[in-house]
Amino acid sequence: MRKPGRAAVYLIMVCVFLLIANVTLGLVLSRQSGAAMRTLINSRMLDVSNTAAAMLDGDMLEVLQAEDQDAPAYQSVLKTLTYFRDNIDLAYIYCIRDMGNRNFVFSIDPSDDPGEFGTPVVSTEALYRASLGTPAVDSEPYEDAWGRFYSAYSPVFNSDGKVAGIVAVDFSAEWYDQQLANHLRTTLLISLMSFVFAGIIIALVAARFRNRFRLMIREMNVVSDGIETLVLEASPGAERVSPAPAHSPSGDEIAELGNRIQSLELQLSERIAYVRSQAYTDVLTGVGNRTAYEDRVRRINDEIGAGAQPFAVALFDVNGLKEINDLRGHKQGDRAISEMAETLKRIFEGEEIYRIGGDEFVVILGTACADPESRLNEVRRIVSENGTVGVATGYAVFSPENDMGYRDVFMRADNAMYEDKRQYYKGLRDRRKNRRS
Repeated sequence: MRKPGRAAVYLIMVCVFLLIANVTLGLVLSRQSGAAMRTLINSRMLDVSNTAAAMLDGDMLEVLQAEDQDAPAYQSVLKTLTYFRDNIDLAYIYCIRDMGNRNFVFSIDPSDDPGEFGTPVVSTEALYRASLGTPAVDSEPYEDAWGRFYSAYSPVFNSDGKVAGIVAVDFSAEWYDQQLANHLRTTLLISLMSFVFAGIIIALVAARFRNRFRLMIREMNVVSDGIETLVLEASPGAERVSPAPAHSPSGDEIAELGNRIQSLELQLSERIAYVRSQAYTDVLTGVGNRTAYEDRVRRINDEIGAGAQPFAVALFDVNGLKEINDLRGHKQGDRAISEMAETLKRIFEGEEIYRIGGDEFVVILGTACADPESRLNEVRRIVSENGTVGVATGYAVFSPENDMGYRDVFMRADNAMYEDKRQYYKGLRDRRKNRRS
């Protein structure tokens, strides 16, 4: 038997290297892609609970009791929760009350089979974090009398800034796990495709089975068409790769297989990038969501510890949104939030903009931002001309001498914003008194 030439040996070594590289890449991409998809799902869950929590009045929620079911305040909360139940694909949405010592009970539940007021709720670590003021999502499913769920929890604050209640949004654990499983299956199939293609090339070079190789190409084209269909369904804008020819094998045919492997890997990488971008983007407004904001805050605190450059934090809160939702409907309220986001994008072009609650936005201004006060005034002017809502604003600049971290800057901006909001409503009441007199 004739020994393989040096060129053939080198080619086999290259193919083996590509085979190992494909397997390693598939494992890495599967792990990263799964983590990105989990972040995306959790972000969508928090978007729902945060938006619902922002629409509730904490002062009103914390005093409601079971016997208040016919009271206007109780019905107002029930109406808001019912809107989310009827218009968003979720299992349940309801309010929770913290009884202390990690004991939680149902308060208001618009479900067809509601938890009775005062009935204990399964306590999870995410629920406890929400009771301390931080929205959170269960990392593991839990089970209760209604089924098995992952839940997102968002605190509702009263006028003193304390947690008055918690909005919980349940998503079926079967649905959640199925989303992750479908995503992982697509990723693994593409990785397996690359693995099989590399194995075919090695088999061709080592054994030179031309007829078998031709048959394999036909079969692999059928398999790859199915895998590409999965990628196309999960990747908006992706284009199908042209199949390799099914005639007798040649050097060009091997190159065509290599090109197809690269194309599939590129589609997978683009899909992962798309999932990552969606995980950090607010669906309604297109600005950064709370997940992206909290990630940025962590990086800022790290930079402060390393001697960060000065920065400023500007806060914006839509005034009168509850009245718009109650009188004109939640779609009009969503429109007001979207218009506010578009105004901020225009005025603060190039800066970092985040929606951190139902109608609350944060803009993190870099050192190159010129005259932030004039920009805040410009936002007030545009919103005033719009005439449908008002806006409360406040900002603060990082001081290395006085600020230990980002929260110190945020709290000064937050206090300034709430003082601006107080003045707004005081002026509104005065104007209404003048009209009556």
